[in-house]
Amino acid sequence: MEPWLAKSFQKLRVEEDFADCSVIVGTQTFRCHKVILGVASEFFKRAFQPGFAEAKTGELSISNVTADVFKKFLDYVYSYDNKALDSLSNTDIIKLKECANMWMVESLSDDCEVIIRKRIPNMFYGDLLLYFEHAHHVDDSVLVSDISVALKRKISGVPIPETLYELGSDVFREFLNTIEGCLTERMRYDMLEKYVAIHGFVLNQSELNKWQFRGLANQSENNPDTSHLNNNKPFDYANPNPFKVEKLNFSETNPVSLDPRSKKINSEYVKTLLSLIDYTNMTADEFFEGPGNSKMMTFEDKFNFMYKIARRNDDTIIRPIRIARTVNAM
Repeated sequence: MEPWLAKSFQKLRVEEDFADCSVIVGTQTFRCHKVILGVASEFFKRAFQPGFAEAKTGELSISNVTADVFKKFLDYVYSYDNKALDSLSNTDIIKLKECANMWMVESLSDDCEVIIRKRIPNMFYGDLLLYFEHAHHVDDSVLVSDISVALKRKISGVPIPETLYELGSDVFREFLNTIEGCLTERMRYDMLEKYVAIHGFVLNQSELNKWQFRGLANQSENNPDTSHLNNNKPFDYANPNPFKVEKLNFSETNPVSLDPRSKKINSEYVKTLLSLIDYTNMTADEFFEGPGNSKMMTFEDKFNFMYKIARRNDDTIIRPIRIARTVNAM
């Protein structure tokens, strides 16, 4: 858009001259112009067409967006100034791109896409995770691929941000898949265990007091705190050195569902996560101190994996000796 025209449109918006509709977002009302919204968005064009209540009242209530984000949306559609988007945070860019997809504003979606790809090489890991989740939500396979490359390249040697454990369950599963081979299997398992504990993916109420994840507590602390949740019974820790602070939330405002269907779904999800880890690539000590002390695995599974690890170690040590003896005997 020509600068003089963008300036004129912005003036119309600020002074509300000829405003003929209102968009209500939460408790805020934005006076707008149907023609500008309609030209920018097929969604708004249809909303104010004859035959709809909004066309008669001139009022449209929208949800799934905050007033602050909608204001930034209006800044764009009244000016089409893509350079102004450069100053916005990654979170705002994601929100605007979601709005562009919902309201069918192709130019805004494209401009946000350009900014995202320009920022990827220099993003912090937490922001990469935000875009990783967004790309999955909008089913953008190309963006998923590009973000995945950056995630794999940057993960080695960087502290994992807590935002990792805020990912949705499906996206977290994809993240574990993505970083396969970039970290040790023990490190991937540690992420898995912490995620499961934080989100309370347990099978039944009786297990809630037992569900803790293995942490990196001081090895000199041999007697972990015996905090109480229900019936004054102490935790039965899944591992000898759990994190002391992070416990599941059992408040009435956020209860763990006891629906049998939820239990089954949770159980299957945990099994799926566990299947992503190659336990035979752990040392015996890594397995024993991690999965071997976890409540997520059956005793039979633990035994089988320990056997395979022992056999692998045995083959690594003994087979060269046998080969050497064979060669010497020839």
